[in-house]
This record gives sequence, structure tokens and C-alpha cells, in this order.
Amino acid sequence: MTKNKNLKKIKIWIINQFANTPDMPGGSRHYELAEYFAKQNLEVEVFSSDFNLSTRNYSKLRNFQYFKTEEIKKIKWNWLRVYPYKKNNWKRYVNLVSFCVNLLIWNLLKALKNPLPNIVIASSPQLIAAYQSLIFAKLFRIKFIFEVRDIWPQILVELGGSNPKSLLLRILKLMEVELYKYSDAVVVLAKGAKNYVESNGAKKVVWLPNGPNLKDFHFSSLPVEPKTFNSKRPFRIIYAGAHGLANDLNNVIEAAVILRDAPIEIILIGDGPEKNKLVYKAKGLKNVIFKSPISKSKIPIIMKGSDAILISLKDVQLFKYGISPNKLYDAYALGRPVISTVGGFVNQEIENNYIGFTAEPGKPERLAKIIERMYKLPRVEREKMGIMGRQLAENIYSREKIRKSFLNLIKSFK
Repeated sequence: MTKNKNLKKIKIWIINQFANTPDMPGGSRHYELAEYFAKQNLEVEVFSSDFNLSTRNYSKLRNFQYFKTEEIKKIKWNWLRVYPYKKNNWKRYVNLVSFCVNLLIWNLLKALKNPLPNIVIASSPQLIAAYQSLIFAKLFRIKFIFEVRDIWPQILVELGGSNPKSLLLRILKLMEVELYKYSDAVVVLAKGAKNYVESNGAKKVVWLPNGPNLKDFHFSSLPVEPKTFNSKRPFRIIYAGAHGLANDLNNVIEAAVILRDAPIEIILIGDGPEKNKLVYKAKGLKNVIFKSPISKSKIPIIMKGSDAILISLKDVQLFKYGISPNKLYDAYALGRPVISTVGGFVNQEIENNYIGFTAEPGKPERLAKIIERMYKLPRVEREKMGIMGRQLAENIYSREKIRKSFLNLIKSFK
């Protein structure tokens, strides 16, 4: 890889409370961006929380340690302690605010001892930290990029039933609009979100979706057919991700009840506030298996063992245009057919490119039918789906392409 000598003096701060390294469960987008930028001779620091969103446990800091800096492949990674929580109640907001307090203290300490960055990149859904970072950037005349992963606070209204006229929601909405309006660029992960952020004041909007690292997620043949060679294994469908309200895994359990006598196995990998309820709901179902979260580095190995990958989300209007599911693009790269209950853009892409079958969210009978349809589909057809997915991953969602485009955005500020 050729290093760009013109970028030597660029220093970047990436601020995302939920950023992870590959040895941790959860998305690794910002780790891979930071690693790529560092290889281009940029100086990169990441600020994230020590409290992992998937496991709801601390993983780096010890006892009463509040800050820790690690050097990982030329990246300075700053771990900040936050207030813990298990359920999405008031403690979640204390968790968000505690990150902002420690971020402010840590940034002020750094500003006294070290040169300030040239560019700050802050990511939602941590809207408060992003807004705080915008103010910091404007005060010190630093270029600011706001990355929209989840559209807050609208998701709180559509998913959580929050009152949009409440004081908290009005404050968050003000922060959101200010972020769109005063950012030097707004990066959206979901293509359908572009119109939304532009209508709320964003001027320069760039679509840089999630995507797989094709060096890690190799195209692979489907497993040995369970219906041949006297194989006794069931047709295996894997879901890997959060177990929260937004994921609507209740819908998957209800579909599994309908399919309980079919030779089909649904494996749910991950954790979240709804997992205990889901385990209880699935009690007695032999075709549903729950597994603990795994690190990003192990995802390709696990997913290769599947006959199809399941993507599940709740029936929420925002998800029809404002979502970019990591595991969907991982499935594309590996060459696995997809079963999806994500309405709007995601389902349209899967159907239009013949990558799998889709159902409307929240309809277990329909989900059960397309799972059964996928099971009965000839292997050659599922192989075609896998090939179509891989082509889409290479042409559009390759993480290498996305990282280069992000680098070009940074270079445009020079």
C-alpha cells in the first residue's frame, strides 16, 4: 500500500462511545478506519467506552481506573469509563452523560499537553458526545465530520414511544439539527438517510455505508447439503447481533414455533436487554439455539457454517430508509443467501439482486414461509444468491472502497 506523504501532518480524533476493537463483540468500523488512516501516515486517536454494548461488561479498565490509552497498530485508543446499565431505562442516559463528562475531562487534559487535531469525526447514536465535540471543534477551528449511524432522536419516538414534545426530545432534536447544519460534512451509512439529513439542514452529505473487509470475509461454498449424503444435521440459519427491542427476535421465535417440526435450526448469537425474555419464550423449542456474543474476528468462521443468514428488525418506519446492517454485508461477502425482515431499502436490494427472500417485519407466518422456501430451494439457486451477494459486496460495499472514499473526504479539507 502506497503511503501518502502529503497527509503526514493530519491528526484525527474519532469519537464513538461504542467503537470496538476486533477482539470484542460488536462493530469494528472505526477500528478499521483508524487502522487504514494510520497506514496512510495520519495520526489517529480513538475515544470510546470501556463498557461493551453487547456484553454490558467492562473489558479494559480495572477497579477505579477512569482512563486508559493503548497503542494498537499505530492507533492511540483511549478507553473511558462510563456508568454501567443492563436495561434501556434511566441508567442508559446516565451512561451516555458519563461518557461525555469523561470525554470532556480527557480532551481538556490532552489539549493542555498535545497539539489539537485537524479533524474530529464524531458518530451517532451518541448525539450528546457528538454535539459536545462539534462545539469543541468550532471553538478551536477544527474541521468536523458528523457520522450518522442511527438517526437520533427520531428512533426514540418511533421505537421507544417517546413523546417528541418532551423537553428531553426537543433538546436532542435541537442538537441533531445543529450537528447537520454546522458540520463540515455529514456521513450517512444508510443511503436512504441522505434525504432526511438534507431536509434537516445538512449541506455536504456523503454516503459511506457499512461493508465487509473482503480479506477477512472470503467467499466460500455452502456447507454440505443437509438433505444429501445421509447428513443428519438440520438446515442451519444464523442470526448474529443484538437482542434488543429493535431487533424483534420475538418475531423469529414465533416463526420457529410454526417450523418446530421441520429439519431447520435457528441459531441466535449475541446478547442484549431482551435476551432473557427470548430464552424463556423459546423454552421447549429444539429448533432455536442461543449462543453468547463472539468477537468480530470469529464472525467469518461461524457464519461460514450457515446455510443462510437472518437479518431481523422491528416494523419501524425509520428502518425502511435509515439502517445499514453490518451482518447483511458480511453475508454478501461470504456468499450466503439472506433471509430478511427489514422493510424498505434493505428488502428491496435483496429482492432486486436475487440475494435471498424477504418478509414484512412483524409477520411470523410470512417469515416461517420464506424460511421454509429457502430450505426447499435447490442448492444451485442458493449458490446463485451467494454469488450475487458477493458481487454486490465487491462492487459497492467493499470496506476497502469505503475507506478510500473516507480518506478522499478528509483530503478534500486540505
